[in-house]
Amino acid sequence: MKKNNFIREAKKNHIIFFFLAFFIIFIASCSLSPNSGIEDFYNFPNPFNSKESYTTYRVSIKSGEIINAKLEIYSTSGDLLDSKDLTVDTADKKIATCIWAGLDKNGKYLPAGVYIAKITVKDNQDSTFIEEFRTYIK
Repeated sequence: MKKNNFIREAKKNHIIFFFLAFFIIFIASCSLSPNSGIEDFYNFPNPFNSKESYTTYRVSIKSGEIINAKLEIYSTSGDLLDSKDLTVDTADKKIATCIWAGLDKNGKYLPAGVYIAKITVKDNQDSTFIEEFRTYIK
Protein backbone atom coordinates (compact mmCIF):
# COMPACT_ATOMS: atom_id res chain seq x y z
CA MET A 1 0.00 0.00 0.00
CA LYS A 2 2.79 2.43 0.92
CA LYS A 3 4.70 1.46 -2.22
CA ASN A 4 1.70 2.36 -4.44
CA ASN A 5 1.35 5.77 -2.75
CA PHE A 6 5.06 6.39 -3.24
CA ILE A 7 4.85 5.52 -6.95
CA ARG A 8 1.72 7.65 -7.42
CA GLU A 9 3.41 10.61 -5.65
CA ALA A 10 6.59 10.17 -7.75
CA LYS A 11 4.57 10.19 -11.00
CA LYS A 12 2.73 13.33 -9.88
CA ASN A 13 6.04 15.06 -9.05
CA HIS A 14 7.47 14.11 -12.47
CA ILE A 15 4.45 15.60 -14.22
CA ILE A 16 4.81 18.83 -12.24
CA PHE A 17 8.55 18.92 -12.96
CA PHE A 18 8.08 18.46 -16.71
CA PHE A 19 5.30 21.07 -16.81
CA LEU A 20 7.52 23.60 -15.01
CA ALA A 21 10.51 22.78 -17.24
CA PHE A 22 8.38 23.26 -20.36
CA PHE A 23 6.99 26.54 -19.03
CA ILE A 24 10.47 27.89 -18.22
CA ILE A 25 11.79 26.93 -21.66
CA PHE A 26 8.74 28.50 -23.32
CA ILE A 27 9.17 31.78 -21.41
CA ALA A 28 12.91 31.88 -22.12
CA SER A 29 12.33 31.47 -25.86
CA CYS A 30 9.43 33.91 -26.00
CA SER A 31 9.94 36.98 -28.20
CA LEU A 32 8.96 39.33 -25.39
CA SER A 33 12.52 39.71 -24.15
CA PRO A 34 13.72 43.34 -24.19
CA ASN A 35 16.48 42.69 -26.75
CA SER A 36 14.32 40.78 -29.21
CA GLY A 37 13.80 43.72 -31.58
CA ILE A 38 17.43 44.78 -32.00
CA GLU A 39 19.06 43.24 -35.04
CA ASP A 40 22.53 44.82 -34.71
CA PHE A 41 24.28 47.10 -32.23
CA TYR A 42 27.99 47.79 -32.58
CA ASN A 43 30.62 50.48 -32.95
CA PHE A 44 33.47 50.77 -35.41
CA PRO A 45 36.33 50.97 -34.99
CA ASN A 46 36.43 49.13 -31.68
CA PRO A 47 38.89 49.65 -30.07
CA PHE A 48 39.69 53.21 -31.09
CA ASN A 49 42.14 55.88 -29.97
CA SER A 50 40.04 58.80 -28.79
CA LYS A 51 42.86 61.34 -29.17
CA GLU A 52 43.38 60.44 -32.84
CA SER A 53 39.94 59.42 -34.09
CA TYR A 54 36.35 58.70 -33.12
CA THR A 55 34.00 55.73 -33.24
CA THR A 56 30.60 55.39 -34.87
CA TYR A 57 27.77 53.54 -33.14
CA ARG A 58 25.13 51.86 -35.27
CA VAL A 59 21.89 50.18 -34.24
CA SER A 60 19.27 48.50 -36.40
CA ILE A 61 15.96 46.89 -35.51
CA LYS A 62 14.20 43.89 -37.01
CA SER A 63 10.80 45.46 -37.70
CA GLY A 64 9.06 48.79 -37.44
CA GLU A 65 10.79 52.16 -37.59
CA ILE A 66 13.04 53.79 -35.02
CA ILE A 67 11.41 56.82 -33.41
CA ASN A 68 14.39 57.66 -31.22
CA ALA A 69 17.54 56.01 -29.91
CA LYS A 70 19.85 57.03 -27.10
CA LEU A 71 23.41 55.89 -26.39
CA GLU A 72 24.82 55.97 -22.87
CA ILE A 73 28.46 55.28 -22.03
CA TYR A 74 29.21 53.89 -18.56
CA SER A 75 32.35 53.04 -16.66
CA THR A 76 32.67 49.41 -15.61
CA SER A 77 31.72 50.54 -12.10
CA GLY A 78 28.38 51.86 -13.44
CA ASP A 79 29.02 55.63 -13.56
CA LEU A 80 27.32 57.43 -16.48
CA LEU A 81 30.09 59.15 -18.43
CA ASP A 82 28.32 60.45 -21.54
CA SER A 83 25.08 60.18 -23.50
CA LYS A 84 24.20 60.88 -27.13
CA ASP A 85 21.05 60.86 -29.22
CA LEU A 86 21.40 58.81 -32.38
CA THR A 87 20.31 60.13 -35.77
CA VAL A 88 17.72 58.00 -37.55
CA ASP A 89 18.64 57.20 -41.17
CA THR A 90 16.19 59.03 -43.46
CA ALA A 91 16.34 56.32 -46.16
CA ASP A 92 16.03 53.33 -43.82
CA LYS A 93 14.24 54.17 -40.58
CA LYS A 94 15.34 50.83 -39.08
CA ILE A 95 18.88 52.22 -38.65
CA ALA A 96 20.28 54.94 -36.38
CA THR A 97 23.87 56.13 -35.87
CA CYS A 98 25.98 58.55 -33.86
CA ILE A 99 29.63 59.49 -33.48
CA TRP A 100 31.43 59.44 -30.14
CA ALA A 101 34.87 60.96 -29.70
CA GLY A 102 35.70 59.24 -26.40
CA LEU A 103 34.92 62.32 -24.33
CA ASP A 104 33.01 62.43 -21.07
CA LYS A 105 30.03 64.75 -20.54
CA ASN A 106 32.46 67.52 -19.46
CA GLY A 107 34.39 67.31 -22.75
CA LYS A 108 37.46 65.56 -21.30
CA TYR A 109 39.12 62.58 -22.95
CA LEU A 110 38.49 59.31 -21.19
CA PRO A 111 41.56 57.20 -20.41
CA ALA A 112 42.30 53.97 -22.24
CA GLY A 113 40.12 51.16 -20.93
CA VAL A 114 36.88 49.25 -21.15
CA TYR A 115 33.52 51.04 -21.15
CA ILE A 116 29.94 49.85 -21.37
CA ALA A 117 27.84 51.15 -24.26
CA LYS A 118 24.08 50.93 -23.63
CA ILE A 119 21.49 51.64 -26.29
CA THR A 120 17.79 52.36 -25.74
CA VAL A 121 15.64 52.27 -28.87
CA LYS A 122 11.96 53.22 -29.15
CA ASP A 123 10.07 52.23 -32.27
CA ASN A 124 6.80 53.21 -33.92
CA GLN A 125 5.13 50.02 -32.64
CA ASP A 126 5.30 51.26 -29.03
CA SER A 127 8.23 48.97 -28.13
CA THR A 128 11.42 49.81 -26.28
CA PHE A 129 14.58 47.76 -26.74
CA ILE A 130 17.71 47.90 -24.59
CA GLU A 131 21.08 46.30 -25.26
CA GLU A 132 24.65 46.83 -24.10
CA PHE A 133 28.17 45.70 -24.92
CA ARG A 134 31.78 46.68 -24.24
CA THR A 135 33.58 49.50 -26.01
CA TYR A 136 37.37 49.78 -25.84
CA ILE A 137 39.50 52.92 -25.92
CA LYS A 138 43.17 52.24 -26.58
